Amino acid sequence: MHTHPNRFPLPPGASPRPWHVSRGIRLRALAAGLTLLALSACTGLTPRPATHVVVPEEAQAFELGGRINLRVANEGFPGRVHWRHQSALDELAFSSPIGTSVARLRQGPEGASLITADGKQYQADDLRQLALEVLGWDLPLEALPYWVRGLAWPEAAAQFERGVDGRPQSLQQAGWKVSYLGWDGAGVRGLPSKLDVAGERLRMRLVIERWSVEPAGSAADAFAAER
Repeated sequence: MHTHPNRFPLPPGASPRPWHVSRGIRLRALAAGLTLLALSACTGLTPRPATHVVVPEEAQAFELGGRINLRVANEGFPGRVHWRHQSALDELAFSSPIGTSVARLRQGPEGASLITADGKQYQADDLRQLALEVLGWDLPLEALPYWVRGLAWPEAAAQFERGVDGRPQSLQQAGWKVSYLGWDGAGVRGLPSKLDVAGERLRMRLVIERWSVEPAGSAADAFAAER
């Protein structure tokens, strides 16, 4: 077998390491370097620091963006979501992890509409029923604007479990359980940044990376610019 000459002279009395030993050391060093690189990359993805305090009850109009994982039966649908909520309007855009559009949903005074990835458009009176019929997703859209703020939906009895800081740790309401797994990590203080919503036909994990609760107009413009 052909051997490679040493690039650097060895100290007197030292013997060269076998080639396979040197190769193993190099591979271990490479693996350690890649691990450090991955850790440094993860460090760069830390949540945006909180900038101002928000009272959940006052954040009646908001926009948020982040990662979402929907699980229906034994199928998982990971991706991203952008959601704009106002008193008489909801607009949700779901995309794949690489940014490909999956579905766009809208509920307004004129009714509900849904556009799929292939451009097909569906219309109905109720967005929750429309999403269930077209996508198979039973999204609790009536209650979700309250749950994402850490509040109970006012149309049904609710049971909270709270931590020592008084914030909700979990909420059970209308056959759903909402677990609050993180707060204050999406640019504001006072709102959740990570929650799990579990029902009979759907489970949703939402990691909110950005909250926007500025006055109407400025919030929408800033949110659209980041998209």
